[in-house]
Amino acid sequence: MKRTPPLVTFLVTLVLAGCATARPAAAPRPVALGDADVEAVATLLRLEDRREYDSATLERISASSNPELRRRTALAVGRIRERRGLPLLVRLLADPDTAVAATAAFALGHLGDTAAVPVLVPFLTPQRAASAPTIVGEAALALGKLRTERGREAVEGFLRDVPLEGSGSRAMVGHALLAVWRFPRGGNAASVTRWLDSPDPELRWRAAYALTRRPDPAATLALARLAEDPDWRTRSFVMRGLTAPLADSSSLGTRSALRLLLVGLGDRNQAVRVSAARSLGTYPDPSSVGALVGALSGGDPHLAIAAAESLGRLGTGALNAAAALHTVALDTARTVSLRTAALAALAEAAPDDAAMVAARFAADSAWRARAAAARAYARVGPIPRPELDALVRDRDPRVVAAALEAVVGAPGAPLPALRPLLLESLRAADPIVRTNALTGLARLSDSTTLSAVLDAYGRAQRDTLNDAALAIFDVLEALRRAGTPVSGTFFARFDRSPDYLVRQRAVAAFGDTAARAWGPPLPVDTRRDPGEYIRIVREWVVPALAGRRPRARIVTESGTIDLDLYAADAPLTVASFLGLAERGYFNGQEWPRVVPNFVIQGGDPRGDTSGGPGYAIRDEINRHPYGRGTLGMALSGPDTGGSQFFITHSPQPHLDGGYTVFGQVTDGLATVDRVVVGERITRIVGLR
Repeated sequence: MKRTPPLVTFLVTLVLAGCATARPAAAPRPVALGDADVEAVATLLRLEDRREYDSATLERISASSNPELRRRTALAVGRIRERRGLPLLVRLLADPDTAVAATAAFALGHLGDTAAVPVLVPFLTPQRAASAPTIVGEAALALGKLRTERGREAVEGFLRDVPLEGSGSRAMVGHALLAVWRFPRGGNAASVTRWLDSPDPELRWRAAYALTRRPDPAATLALARLAEDPDWRTRSFVMRGLTAPLADSSSLGTRSALRLLLVGLGDRNQAVRVSAARSLGTYPDPSSVGALVGALSGGDPHLAIAAAESLGRLGTGALNAAAALHTVALDTARTVSLRTAALAALAEAAPDDAAMVAARFAADSAWRARAAAARAYARVGPIPRPELDALVRDRDPRVVAAALEAVVGAPGAPLPALRPLLLESLRAADPIVRTNALTGLARLSDSTTLSAVLDAYGRAQRDTLNDAALAIFDVLEALRRAGTPVSGTFFARFDRSPDYLVRQRAVAAFGDTAARAWGPPLPVDTRRDPGEYIRIVREWVVPALAGRRPRARIVTESGTIDLDLYAADAPLTVASFLGLAERGYFNGQEWPRVVPNFVIQGGDPRGDTSGGPGYAIRDEINRHPYGRGTLGMALSGPDTGGSQFFITHSPQPHLDGGYTVFGQVTDGLATVDRVVVGERITRIVGLR
């Protein structure tokens, strides 16, 4: 048995002593901030933005008599993610104000230090749940993020012992159900399946979700019984969970599961239909293929895309669908996203046919079609081939980038033979072309490319996007692992990067060598003076706390989408989004990414999900969950947000705590459901 460190014992005692005074969660109420409070919030915002842990300042603000300042201190410590903040968060976990304590629990999960587990576990009891359900729920979510065996036992035990019906159970049990799947497999599914019988639909869909994220054959039959649940979310997750491997290893059996999926394919709700189509892609059965072909040819573009993708997953098992895929791929009346999905599926089901169809795509005037041709050629091989070589040198850099990505990632790609192409691509003007070439060079790991790679880093210093600069470190790491000395040459040649993401990547690659050469990567130089943070707080945070949230409207070809923006919880993100909108930045852009029953994504001036505004903003992770119609910031890694945003079609709990939530659709969900790739955003406007 491991000995509990004295500090942890002290912290647990401190929390338990304070828990008795915790109050149940109250309805949100307007919060007023005085001048001194505004300055304190601005100070916290500056520390978050700089990712700077200032112990004295955080301790001082955490001692405020204003609970809003204490709550924001807890959130700031979690966002800064400095483990020195653990004792401060533990103290705030015992705060008499429920909102403060719950935020401290949330922040402990985000901090990522497993030393918090012994502090959080005591909350996971029915007794604590009766007095502080909000804190219990956040403690469960935090334990899920920390992923320890002791945390798993606590969350599963809590779900096993709490009555199915009880006061305040929705929030805390709902959070526990959204935490339990994060633990490594091996737990007891019975603690989750009992909640499938809950009279509360909010808990049933969460239980179904948990079982799809951590599938267990023992639970499959219980899950299948909810295939006709009145709640569409529950039905959708049931459909998602009825995959052939799981059904085959359970008492349900594949024939029964297949029948349920075929019924689900005709459900009245689009999310359910899409989930059924995706699971049908695991059944190499004539009835499954036939049903997917029917969905492919129907009038619902999102369902048709899901059907095409599933036929692709079936590979040659969907050979009978080749004719339908061929027809849809060449039907210019269909959306470009469906046509490209059909071509990708055809490459898996009938490669020779796909090569012929790809030739038509390669001659298309639309760049998305030519990019799809490149992906298809790379998939069906051989590499190199003349048609693919032509696309690697296409007139549109987005096609070139897609072609390089496909070539480098193709199964059995002959990387040594591609070396001249990859080195040539390092001289391209487009940073994403260079980034994809660098990915190939990292896999090649050839010491003779070092000089060209270093030259590419010099070229990347002039980019407005940092993708190529970051990708260079992948190559350097690969070369170092292969025995090539690189760090001395690199740091002798290049001065400290002004981009803190590049500095962090350098430290991740070379550790103390990078730190000695360039200094610590943090804090971030945000080029904002303290007065600007005060202005942001007065303009965005103060009105939002008083109940006057800013709003925005997205006008797109399918209709309008109205949003409430969470300026109190993500002020820098909201200010950036509305600032870009005011400049007309989004006007005329296309929606570059739509994943049925997941998200629509916009805000990319390139149109291929690789673009941005030329700057990055820090994540403002908060307690808002990703439900249907939630507005989030798209990322390629921590703190890489810029202009790209997404709106969810349905609940996506796996995104919670990982991507900044900064708004919610209040009107226009039907428009969200209609948006397709390539459709234009007319404009985005702020509404006060």
